[in-house]
Amino acid sequence: MGRANRPIVAPSHTHAPIERLPKAIEESDLLEEYSSIVKAGREKLGMSQQDLAFKAKEKLTVIQKIEIGKMLPTMRLTKELEHILRIKLLAPRDEIELPAPTRKMVPAPSMTLGDIALVKNKEESDD
Repeated sequence: MGRANRPIVAPSHTHAPIERLPKAIEESDLLEEYSSIVKAGREKLGMSQQDLAFKAKEKLTVIQKIEIGKMLPTMRLTKELEHILRIKLLAPRDEIELPAPTRKMVPAPSMTLGDIALVKNKEESDD
């Protein structure tokens, strides 16, 4: 009778370990012009969007949205598209040029919060 109340625990060796992406892929970013690259690659091979969706095991709408830039592909789909279309969608982060952050010149304020706090204290002590 006591056996029925015990929770069933699966041995840990039966659970598949969580796969980590290779470091080179983890440290890569999707190219900004991915949508046009996918479309051009598909057209170069003479494939329809439906054909590509079938080969990539995705829905047609997903491929359509990727090609018009309305959706970012998952890392799995990105690698799949690179393989199927023989294109390059990922670039190492250090190869992607990031715009230099712009620094705004802020004029020095003539009065600071500390100045106001001191003035208040002086006014109160004059009373």
